[in-house]
Amino acid sequence: MTSAVPVGLGTPAQQFNLAIDTGSPVTWVVENTCISRMCSQVSHRFNCAASSTCQQSGTPFNISYVDGSEVAGSYISENYTLGSLLFKGTVGLVSEDSSSMGPSVDGIMGLWYFPGRSNVPILNVLKNSSALTQPQVGIWLRDAPTEKNAPGGEITFGGADPNRYSGDISYVNCGGDTPWTIPVGGMTVNGQTIDTSGAMATLDTGTSLMLVSQTTSDAINSAIPGAVKDPKVGWFLPCSGNYSITIIFGSRQVKIPYTSLAVQDQTARTDNGTIVCLSAAMYPTGGIATISNWLLGDAFLKNVYTIFDFGTPLGRIGLASLAGSGNSSQGDSNGTSTCNAAVSSRGTMMSSFQALVVVAGMVAAFV
Repeated sequence: MTSAVPVGLGTPAQQFNLAIDTGSPVTWVVENTCISRMCSQVSHRFNCAASSTCQQSGTPFNISYVDGSEVAGSYISENYTLGSLLFKGTVGLVSEDSSSMGPSVDGIMGLWYFPGRSNVPILNVLKNSSALTQPQVGIWLRDAPTEKNAPGGEITFGGADPNRYSGDISYVNCGGDTPWTIPVGGMTVNGQTIDTSGAMATLDTGTSLMLVSQTTSDAINSAIPGAVKDPKVGWFLPCSGNYSITIIFGSRQVKIPYTSLAVQDQTARTDNGTIVCLSAAMYPTGGIATISNWLLGDAFLKNVYTIFDFGTPLGRIGLASLAGSGNSSQGDSNGTSTCNAAVSSRGTMMSSFQALVVVAGMVAAFV
């Protein structure tokens, strides 16, 4: 599921729905002159000539994503309008696009953080400005809402939204060459301990499922009675069950409901006619690039309130129980540990679009 926020670029502001992606460094939109087939499917494209504040740099960029897609173009400097936030930053203007996000998403909001090394990520720009009360982004995701016009989640620039979580926040320190990657402290599935020795996980809003190594995927899914493996696609699970899944980060134990592991809207039929659901614990197959670390997307993130804190030298991630969720995650706020780097991803197994509410200075919502 793709979560996107409304963003204005330029003067006067041109409006875009950008997918939030903590696994990508660059915020980009499609140039109005792009004529590729994928560009033609984008609903809103940016016209630099129509903005009095657009400054072209001529500096090229090229990004390859885990799903095999690529975008390329050049950077511009432009004014951002994000909720009540107004700031100037770098935007990638795409002239070549092989990605496929559907007509509801116009581009990517890259939320990587490179301390002191680049002015491309917007979090670097915000860190070095006075725009935010705290150098934090809080994210609350939810299952696709059934109510008409209901937001699909919320992103808070400048802090955490206390209405979306309960109890203490457990922070885990990040490290390495790229952000938002933390060590996995342990995992159990249906009472069985999964070997996570040396495993590192990137919390990636640009990924729908949970992408892990094939060995780990086999161990997770084999712990579920009735699991079926398709060598071309991956694992499928019984669509219903009451099996417990817990992942540990630092002092925080995050419980994943079985319905998050067995993806309810992606089903298949076995040779004997049984309906099974795709497992969220997938491994790289087909055109998806090899990964060095886990990528934990919506299947994980919608079960915990997450804070991406870029106030420390290498950043840290805060995890808290969702408000009203009972004991979906447990822990204290004192556990910290180090983490490592992960690859950039965006399109890995994304499905439907949902919008987030944006609260600048406090909270914003997905739409």
